[in-house]
Formats: sequence, C-alpha cells, structure tokens
Amino acid sequence: MNTREALSAVVENAGRDAIFVSSLGRTSEEMYALRPDDTLFMDSMGDVTAVALGIGLNGSTFPVVAVDTDGSFLMNLSVLPALGALVPALPHYGLVILDNGIYESGGGRSSRSCALDWESLFAGVGLDIVVADEPGDLDGWPKRRVVVCRIENDEPMDGVTKTVDGVESSYLIERAIARRRGVPARRPALKA
Repeated sequence: MNTREALSAVVENAGRDAIFVSSLGRTSEEMYALRPDDTLFMDSMGDVTAVALGIGLNGSTFPVVAVDTDGSFLMNLSVLPALGALVPALPHYGLVILDNGIYESGGGRSSRSCALDWESLFAGVGLDIVVADEPGDLDGWPKRRVVVCRIENDEPMDGVTKTVDGVESSYLIERAIARRRGVPARRPALKA
C-alpha cells in the first residue's frame, strides 16, 4: 500500500474526534489533505511518537494518534520504554509507523543498515503490534494500538500543498483540543 492509502484507512478508523501528530514530508502532506485542522505537524524527526504520547497522557477522552515514519521513529528509540509502560493504560492512544525503508524526503537514502523485526522490537517492551500490508489490515485499528504499515510509493510526491508550519499547527491543534474538551482556547498573552 502507499502512504495515501494507509493514511486514508487510519483516518477513517480513528474517527472524527481523533487528534493526529504527524511526521514531516509526504506524511504531513497527506495528513494535511485529510485532516488539516486536527493534525499537529512536526517540523523535526524523532519526536512525533513522544509528543503524541504527551497529549494522550493529558487525560484525553478522544483518540490521539501518532503518525510516525520508520526513519523518524528510529531516531528516538528511547521512547520505547515509555510506550511499553504507558500505552496499555492509555485506551485512546495509537501509534502508526509508516515503513518505506527510506528517508524519502531526504533523497531516498536507506533508513537502516540491517533488517528490522518490528514485532521483536516492540515485544521487548511488552507490546504486541500489527504489521499491515493492505489498507484492509487496518480495519478496527484503534483496538490494535500499534501498527506498522509497509509502504511502497511508486509515484513521486505531489507538490507541496501544506500551508502551515509546526508553530501555526500547534495553535490550531490547541484550539481543536479545547473544542473537544468544551473549554475556551488559550489566548495569547497581552503585551504591555
């Protein structure tokens, strides 16, 4: 499956109230096309999973979904013990890793120098995962909280359409979370 197919299935299965935290590159472009107002777009690699976990730890009653990539996730493996300890107690947190084996936005270099067994990696911290090869493998996904999607993008990425950066999307996501909680959005500080 390609990135667009995988993310369309993730968004459909996550539900209308879901908040997403997205990795950069093609992933962020596709998430912007699908859920621009409900996605926090990260402008760096290695922090998507941890930031989404932090949002989920804040007492979320709505789904919080980390949409990470293999290259980005592998830049911060220190998040694994936290995932193992916390994910079983967070019914609304989900992690999707899109694994195409390369740093696509960085010219297509390999994201790793050896084979990677995702199941064993997550089993090391007590988590079962699902490896998805087809969009249908994601049916009922929120009950399977960690999913690795094997991705093959045969077509080059479409042109850039995302008109927000990470800072602007952080304000948008704060407002989206406030709406879901039924509280007023935080206002900027008044300057003297």
